[in-house]
Amino acid sequence: MTDPTPPETPALDDVRAWIGVPETAVSDEQLQTVIDAEMGAQAQVCRVDPWAAQLTQAIYRRVGREVAAMALPLGVIGSDAEFGGANLPRFDAEIERLERPFRLVILG
Repeated sequence: MTDPTPPETPALDDVRAWIGVPETAVSDEQLQTVIDAEMGAQAQVCRVDPWAAQLTQAIYRRVGREVAAMALPLGVIGSDAEFGGANLPRFDAEIERLERPFRLVILG
């Protein structure tokens, strides 16, 4: 399977501004690694040519989820709560909504 390269990679500064994380929390190198990984993951499940604004918005959300999950290595939220912790949700409904028109359907 070839790894398609999307025509538009969101700029590091744009992603950082959208997710609202300072450079002191996540370095440029770490954030760029996350952006590259999420763009690759998106390209494996979506048609990325032609590129659309919804795909950029989905990348922002994907990167935001990944950066937030860095602080939760076990994927458990609120483990000190009275009724125990909850697992980090596997899917993000907004990402699904944004990527749905571009999803690749693989049969067989």
